[in-house]
Amino acid sequence: MLAHPPADSASGSSATPAPDNPLLLNQNVNAYGPSPTALAELRANYSSVLRFPKQEAANLADTLVALHKIKNDQLILGCGSREVMSMAAKACLGPSRKLITALPTFKAISHCADEVSAETIAIPITRRSEHDLAATLAKVDSSTGLIYICNPNNPTGTITPRKDIEDFLQKLPRTVNVLIDEAYHGYPSSSDQYVSFINRPIDDDRVIVTRSFSKIYGLAGLRVGYGVGASATIKKLSAFALPQGVNVLAARAARAALGDTAYVKDCADRNMSERQELMNQVNARMLRAIDSLANFVMVNSGRQADEVIDHLKKHNVMVGPYFPSLPKYVRVTMGTSAQMGAFWRAFDLQPGHPMPMPM
Repeated sequence: MLAHPPADSASGSSATPAPDNPLLLNQNVNAYGPSPTALAELRANYSSVLRFPKQEAANLADTLVALHKIKNDQLILGCGSREVMSMAAKACLGPSRKLITALPTFKAISHCADEVSAETIAIPITRRSEHDLAATLAKVDSSTGLIYICNPNNPTGTITPRKDIEDFLQKLPRTVNVLIDEAYHGYPSSSDQYVSFINRPIDDDRVIVTRSFSKIYGLAGLRVGYGVGASATIKKLSAFALPQGVNVLAARAARAALGDTAYVKDCADRNMSERQELMNQVNARMLRAIDSLANFVMVNSGRQADEVIDHLKKHNVMVGPYFPSLPKYVRVTMGTSAQMGAFWRAFDLQPGHPMPMPM
């Protein structure tokens, strides 16, 4: 087992929730925090903040280009993957163009569409909690500019199989771009069902893939992400990029984090173990949950989710927001073992809640 930062400092919240130190299970970040290698890089380079980040950003870009075996002009850095989504919205959408997303999914892309006065069409997920690609295709017309596929999907944690996405792309008009959000890459194990469109690219200049250092790399506060696509597509996005949007320390820490592959694997393994234990506790309470491959789980609380969220908040436990399309489900970010124990203790204090099995 690898050395980790102290659990409470890594997650930013304590296993003993208090008003001034709530348990934060609401942001889908890595409970174990950044790699010690990345932290050491930050501590050793505070003085570099006096410089603009041109060289450090270039070094990070070169590392990513080599990692993914792509060309320099196929990559764009962003102030989090959220900035790359904003670039894509500005490049592909506008007042007369439409965005198609899933319902529910990560809302940031819809906010980006709103910023350019584009309409968003939300397609309900399937009974398997996957993107409904057939229903999406049926909604595509000449005004469709961008389709968003979050894989694994936030908030459900489910994947849409790689083969299904490839089949969908073959049927899609050549005029429509597709943004595949792989923010939670690193949590699903490799399989035929989930294969990254960066790790195994396809020859399709409509596809834009985004990645984030905010999740498994534990660097959410530094705001760094990137996008990968065809050279011509990335050139269109770059016209809307924030100049020098990745700061010096973010670039240094992200590059260090990329090199610590053993730490990333260890975090993924720990997350899988904690996620299985959460499912055990769900079953012990005769509840249900959506099978997740990410670092969060949608738990069917058996009652109105907004009431459960309010109850937990009163006990200084923060979970994900209310999703109207899944009115009884609460999104719980995986924490450390101690933090998950604190979550269940607060959860079980709900009035009329049945007594759980011993933990």
